[in-house]
Amino acid sequence: MKLPTLSSSGLLPNRPVLVALGGLGLLLALAIGPVSRAIDADTQIAAARDRLARAQAAAARPPQPAPLVAADADGLLAAFRARLQTLAGSRAVVIDTTNLEADPAQPTLPRLRAFLRGTAEGLHDLLQALETEAPLMAVEAAEFDIARAADEEGGRPLVMRASLTLRGVQLPPPPPETGGRAP
Repeated sequence: MKLPTLSSSGLLPNRPVLVALGGLGLLLALAIGPVSRAIDADTQIAAARDRLARAQAAAARPPQPAPLVAADADGLLAAFRARLQTLAGSRAVVIDTTNLEADPAQPTLPRLRAFLRGTAEGLHDLLQALETEAPLMAVEAAEFDIARAADEEGGRPLVMRASLTLRGVQLPPPPPETGGRAP
């Protein structure tokens, strides 16, 4: 039994087909690059449009009022008391005392305490102003009790006592100057 031999003349008729397939493969490889880059660019454009839409929505919102901020504890307590006096002046509210309590867990967010007396409406309006008007303050706790019952015959309204615990923001001290040049 004789094995068939390969001759170069048998491969030559297939050679143009092989060259054509090689050229087609090369064209396909060259075409895939721009197509894949176009697909990547399309996803990047969609992500950029999404970021732009979020930025436009954020810009359309009204600005948030700033919180009550001071450089040190004494300044923060003074700003807090001044804020309360401003709000209490137009309402039926009296400030009994205010104090500041440092929070070791959050040194830049000390607790501010206020002890107030006033009508239910006056205290309600004051609390609403503290939480919605600039400078913002977060009411952490509020306790109310009756200081004096209402007297309809005498025309005296109900007087309530309020004990409020709020948070202010104390800015950290600036870093000490080294006197040298910045790197």
